[in-house]
Amino acid sequence: MRAKNAFITVFLSILIGWVIFPGDATAATTVSERIAVSLVIDTSGSMAETDANNLRKTAAEIFVDMLSPEDYVGIVSFATEATELVPMQQVGDTSTKQVIKGTLGSITNADGNTNYQSALEKAEEQLGTIEDPALRKVILFLTDGVPEPDFALREDTAFMSAYMDSVWQTTARLGQKGIAVYPLGFGTVDTSILQRIADDTRGEAKFLGSAGDIAVNFVEVLRTLKNRQGFWNESIALTGETIMPFQVDSYTSQVTMAVINDTPGADVFARAVGGEDISAQVNIQKNEQYSILTMNQVDKELLGEWELVIIGTGNAQLFGDKDLTLKSWMTSPLANTQVPIHEPIDLSVEVTGELNEEMAVQVIISKNDGSDFEIIPLEWKDNQYVGTYENVDQTGTYILETQILDGEMAITSSSVSVSIQQLPVLKSNQGYTDDLFKAGESRTITGKLEMDGSPLDGSEGITVSSMNLVITHPDANQEILPMEDATAGDGEYATMLEFVEEGNYSGTLVVQGTTPGGNFSLEKDLGAYRVIPAGIVSAELMDEMLYAKPGGKVGIPVQLQNDSERSEAIQLSIESEEVSAEAISICLEPGEIVETTITLVIEEGATLGGKQMLLKIAAEDPLTDVQSSINAEVQLLSASALSQKKMQDFLAANGLFVAVVLLSPLLVLAVGRVIYAVKLKQALGISRGLYYSKIGEPDNEIEWLLPKKVAKQTIVFGTTDEKAALSLPGAKIPYRMVVTLETTEPRFKCFESYRALLKTYLLVRIRIETTPPGIFKMAGEVYTNKEIFDQDSFETGGYCFVYKAEKGLAGEHKARNVLEGKM
Repeated sequence: MRAKNAFITVFLSILIGWVIFPGDATAATTVSERIAVSLVIDTSGSMAETDANNLRKTAAEIFVDMLSPEDYVGIVSFATEATELVPMQQVGDTSTKQVIKGTLGSITNADGNTNYQSALEKAEEQLGTIEDPALRKVILFLTDGVPEPDFALREDTAFMSAYMDSVWQTTARLGQKGIAVYPLGFGTVDTSILQRIADDTRGEAKFLGSAGDIAVNFVEVLRTLKNRQGFWNESIALTGETIMPFQVDSYTSQVTMAVINDTPGADVFARAVGGEDISAQVNIQKNEQYSILTMNQVDKELLGEWELVIIGTGNAQLFGDKDLTLKSWMTSPLANTQVPIHEPIDLSVEVTGELNEEMAVQVIISKNDGSDFEIIPLEWKDNQYVGTYENVDQTGTYILETQILDGEMAITSSSVSVSIQQLPVLKSNQGYTDDLFKAGESRTITGKLEMDGSPLDGSEGITVSSMNLVITHPDANQEILPMEDATAGDGEYATMLEFVEEGNYSGTLVVQGTTPGGNFSLEKDLGAYRVIPAGIVSAELMDEMLYAKPGGKVGIPVQLQNDSERSEAIQLSIESEEVSAEAISICLEPGEIVETTITLVIEEGATLGGKQMLLKIAAEDPLTDVQSSINAEVQLLSASALSQKKMQDFLAANGLFVAVVLLSPLLVLAVGRVIYAVKLKQALGISRGLYYSKIGEPDNEIEWLLPKKVAKQTIVFGTTDEKAALSLPGAKIPYRMVVTLETTEPRFKCFESYRALLKTYLLVRIRIETTPPGIFKMAGEVYTNKEIFDQDSFETGGYCFVYKAEKGLAGEHKARNVLEGKM
């Protein structure tokens, strides 16, 4: 029981994670959290002795349980041949994991040889089914022996040499594809072989003391591929109820805790301190030896203080870690990369989650023993945080720790290690930087190695095993193009890259070889590029009626349209007798439409009549699909006929405009007369009246309506008259007041109508005039005759009069003649 508990304790200590300290090489984390792992397990005959208790099966089951639902896993067993136990698939939920683990029974069988080559090829085949470029591809390779594909031929030097060459070709190919291999060896393994497998693929070799370390090392490798923040790792004595406080902050997305107890029967649960009871969101898995608790936070619903409660006796080991909403990892350089000394290291860090203005991203770089370190602040560029480390002046191992800072507090911490060595520098003539290439084009890609700025001359003891161009296709499949030393001895390798199918691609230059210090593998990212269709340029003649005279000129208007995603250079030229024209060159931007004119010069002696002109259109790029020519016809006329034709064309094109210009005065006169008649009729239709009352008796006002036509009406004062419209008593001396409704007869009625529209002309007027000795007073002035307007009031014959219209007449606001009718 103690051995079993010890195994669980060691395993969970790795599973949950130790507290991460800056600069600690054991804290190395990953490039990306989402991984696709091919788990390769040796089941050769020697395993019957080295793993008699089948701990490799238990470790594999634990490994599957530890993977995240979004990860992918495939499992391969190998002996004389490799067998796919579990095809590459997404891990999914607990039920899916149970199905995967149910297929592992066969790995307890131990029989056959140890065929590394078959195992690695099968794992490569599994990972080749992954199309998501965001998944990091990894092989976890467990073995207890040396490569031995055929026991009978193990002493055959030629056979084994050829076999190992094939293994190295496979590991080289895996390295070129970016598939890291993590060999885990115990028993009789050859450490140099496993180390080279790791070096060729930028993985990490681990050598175990026994099969009992398999699970621990499985977890250690997995921890290098995950970002994790530890907060507990301690032993506690249980005496009844033990309470362990912890906190969930706003950056926490998941909390995982494990309690390993040496006395069965312990009860473990988590609860919030105060507030609402949300302990139902705590998931607990337990057996007799341990309990694992997980808490997932989506929208800060778990924020606050919590307690882990353990009820039981004996001793317990406690572990805890947090997954954060903010995460960062190094995308360049990758873990275990080899870097030439004195070459700057370009740093690139990807961050998930949103940073506020107070946050920053930095990389702490420590060399060898960690006493020499430097902080590199990163800046946001092209959707990543980037920077450059220049002080690469020592060989050895450098730890690159990425941190997200909130003020002075480090929220996240993850790191990778790189190896600085006396290595050549890989150079290339090509850097794509989102270039566009047409399907059917090709480029020569070159690569060469330099030492201290000079090409290799062989004296450095460096040999190149292979140099390849690795192209990642749109479906995530990779194509490896071998590069050849075209001119022996110059150290420059080249290959032809054909752009065949449309889509988004990326290229990486990979060189592998040896130095006096061991094997090396170098990469140079050439960037991303896109292959596009060949492109189409179309042309259209804008005028088919072209005329000229001998000795004259004529322009042929053409519209060009570029339906290519790349700029196109186009040339226009004319081929015809008795004419000459200079060719025109035009550069069209993607999607651009341009109208241009090519000018023809007609010879003096050219014969009259129709002339066929062939307008040739050519693209500088031979792959461009372009309309090759347009036929245009030019009619050659005499000078007088050409002038007559131009006049006809002008009238045909502008006849409506000319007609409008000529007819517009008549139209203005006619419309004006109509407006005058309408406005006059409207003015005569307005209801008008004089409202009168005796002076001092305004409440007894009487309405007297005026006629709705031109007329004169008479009011008599101090007498009676049957012919008068109104007789008003009270005046001492009789007199008459004549009220006249009249219209003006302007000289130009059409113009007066427009003035009426603008309210500057009055069509109908009201005038009052008194016969002697009669007078009337208005606004303190004395009058005998005057034009009156709406709301004017005046007094005469002992009465007060007010003139009112139903609505104001146009122009009644015009200025009045203050001298009119005054006495």
